[in-house]
Amino acid sequence: MIWDAYAKWRELVPMHEAVRMSIDDKLQFLSDKQRIVELVHEYAFACDSRRWDILGEIYDDDIERIMSGTLDETVRGRDALIALHMNPALPRAEGVEMEKRDLTKIKGLEIRHLIGTLINRVSDDGQSAWALCHYQMALMGQEDDVWVSGLHEGTYLFSFSKAKGDWKFVQHLIWTNNAANPMFGAPKKKAA
Repeated sequence: MIWDAYAKWRELVPMHEAVRMSIDDKLQFLSDKQRIVELVHEYAFACDSRRWDILGEIYDDDIERIMSGTLDETVRGRDALIALHMNPALPRAEGVEMEKRDLTKIKGLEIRHLIGTLINRVSDDGQSAWALCHYQMALMGQEDDVWVSGLHEGTYLFSFSKAKGDWKFVQHLIWTNNAANPMFGAPKKKAA
C-alpha cells in the first residue's frame, strides 16, 4: 500500500517547487506550506472531535474521497463526505472477509488520528498543493462494561486548491488497512 501511495504522489505532484525570488513570493510560499500542514491537522482534530461544521469549512463543495486497501469506497461532494464521516459505511474491498462491528454499542467511543511523516508541495502558481502523510487511527471505548481498543494505519494523499479564495481540501486519496482494526470488524466465522 505504501508503494502505491508514493507512486501516486510521484505521478500527481511536481518533483520540485519553483524558487520564489521576491520577499513577498517567499513569504506567501512559506505561508501556504504552513497552512497546508495546519489543514491536515485541523482535519484530524475535526474528525476526532466530531466537528462536522469545521469539515464543512475546509472541504471544497466538490471534494472527492477514494479509499483503497482493505476498503473500497469513492464519494464525491462535501455533504456526502461529511455524512459518511458521521455514519461510516466502510465497504470492504473484494476478498476482505471481515464482519462490520456496530460502533453504536461502544460507550464513550474516542477516536484519535496520529499523523506523521508529512511532506507537502505547493504548485508554481500557488493555487494547488498536496500533502502526503502516514497515519494511525486509535479507537477506544467500553462495550459491555469492558474497555476495548483498536488501531489501524494507512497513508493519506491530500490535494488542495485555493482557486476560490482560501485553501480547501479537494481530494483525499486514502490507502488503509481499516478493516483489520478490531474496532471496525472481526474475521468472519467460517462455517463448520
